[in-house]
Amino acid sequence: MKRIYTLVLILAAVFSTGCNTLMDSQQDDRVESEQSLYEYMSRAYFCMNKAFFPAVFVGVSYGTGAGGEMLAGFCDEAQAVDRYGKAYSWYNGAVSAEDMPLFDAVSGEKTWEYLFNGIDRCNTALYYLNKEDLNPEYDQETRDMFISQYHALTALDYLYLIKRWGGVPVITEPLSSDYDFGKDERASFAQCVDHIIAECGAAEAADQTLGWFNGAPRYCPKICLSALAAIRSQAALYAASPLWAEDYAGTEKYTWERAAAITRKSLKDVIDHRGRLVGAETTFPQESENGYGPYDKYFLSAYPWTFSWDTETLLQPYVYGLCQSVLWESNGLPLDPGQKSAGACPTQEMVDAYDVVSADGTKAVPLLVLSKPYNEDGTPNFNPEALALGYEDCSEKMYQNRDPRFYGTIYFDGSTTVRNSEIVTISTREGGNCGISDMPTNKRNTVTGYYLRKFINADSGADNGNKDGYLRQFRLAELYLNFAEAAFMAYGPDTEVDGMTAREAVNTVRARVGLPGITESGEEFLLRLKNERRVELAFEEHRFYDVRRWSEPGESLEATDRRVSGMRITEDGKYERIYFERNSYAPKYLKLPLPLDEVRKMLEHTGKDWQNEGWN
Repeated sequence: MKRIYTLVLILAAVFSTGCNTLMDSQQDDRVESEQSLYEYMSRAYFCMNKAFFPAVFVGVSYGTGAGGEMLAGFCDEAQAVDRYGKAYSWYNGAVSAEDMPLFDAVSGEKTWEYLFNGIDRCNTALYYLNKEDLNPEYDQETRDMFISQYHALTALDYLYLIKRWGGVPVITEPLSSDYDFGKDERASFAQCVDHIIAECGAAEAADQTLGWFNGAPRYCPKICLSALAAIRSQAALYAASPLWAEDYAGTEKYTWERAAAITRKSLKDVIDHRGRLVGAETTFPQESENGYGPYDKYFLSAYPWTFSWDTETLLQPYVYGLCQSVLWESNGLPLDPGQKSAGACPTQEMVDAYDVVSADGTKAVPLLVLSKPYNEDGTPNFNPEALALGYEDCSEKMYQNRDPRFYGTIYFDGSTTVRNSEIVTISTREGGNCGISDMPTNKRNTVTGYYLRKFINADSGADNGNKDGYLRQFRLAELYLNFAEAAFMAYGPDTEVDGMTAREAVNTVRARVGLPGITESGEEFLLRLKNERRVELAFEEHRFYDVRRWSEPGESLEATDRRVSGMRITEDGKYERIYFERNSYAPKYLKLPLPLDEVRKMLEHTGKDWQNEGWN
């Protein structure tokens, strides 16, 4: 009998028993079998799904990556309703490298460990796939597909690592029992981005049949060319951002010019291959079933690769049915039987971020003065142009004539929904059907006066099952905004980069919802652009990382994370801004701490302290 190196049986064993830390990884290298590798490869989609797990659940969790609490609740997008939950430990500053709520991931594993396990799975798979003595029955095209996907998953896992921790070790071989950890170095951020981009290139080169959008093979989608473009775009943007821009050691600097070139190519390539914003041809607002317009419904769709109209979604993995958000239960309205928590309650700061729009729709201006949106006491610094358009704070008029995305993202007092084919008006005032609550034990009612609407289908519930939207890890709107930021920082708003300007890119995103374009220049343009990211990508787990990468090393997060607010409305209709203080804004919060056990092991093996500043 011929001894062969099989792939799937090896990986199945590793994936099911997997090690829990980077340092503890050990691998059995061989398995004897009479079966052909080709027969084993018929089961390899199972392994592909297992390799997808870290990237899916750690990358964009919408509430699964922090023990059920949305990442929005760890920044100024939302205030968590659970006073005894992990977000409140974060708010109180009661966190450390040993006790960090944002380490939690799926199955009780830790995020750092989970992602490195994913990388090790990919490295192990690639080791066997690249061996020359494979069974001759093995199909080369299938082998190339798997090689491509494991390179792509490696790139994705590294992207999610560096967003949290900065530079990490670049591991390119299986972690066998005799692996020498003493040779490892903590790479710079830029070195990691170089590796990410190289892995994307290897994924493209390996599979010549790789398309631009998902065509679901058997049990999981491929990471297609559009997703690889998105990975490169985000990685380059982050590498040029202030927090990471000085971390260059041993590699070419990621200047804004370099980031502009990469983000532009990524965007252009996707557009040139049918990438389009959903609803771009639709005038907003437009109502359809259950009060949802086309933009709103986009976030409620599933299996985008089955819809020819959806070429905005660049990566939406489907793994064993676990990639659908279940927010109606954990972040929903108390109107619904079976709802357990209001979850991440949108803040007043999030509401204030949406433009005020003129009655005829020809003018849209920021509600606040973006250079200084709030005074020292937390009160809003209103833009006179917004007041001139009829905005009236602390009244029902504050919700009128706002950016259409506001109505698709947030439930507020007086907004409507549909239950059992009937229109229901939501009352968030004290005593209302979704009334605000100060009771620490009450998790079903909002603490800020607002509820999340984005992703949550009005038909979801204990009686109808879950119909909420599916996770979007990347979509085309982000690529427009990535390029707009990099191009502006490199050249200003109106200099063309391969046929497009920063202004054209951001205004394309705004036009999709019927908003007029941004006309400002200079610093005001940048402020409008950053605000556009805030509202377009709201609750998609961008804001947490954006406010950090925009910060200089050693800078605090006081401006965004020290204080957030909500809106309490009494039964007799009196509006009052209410405030929540936090103690999670010191400079050390710019980066997460490396897990303490991992730091100790690295110190033992390498003699170096790899811990991020402030967390020792």
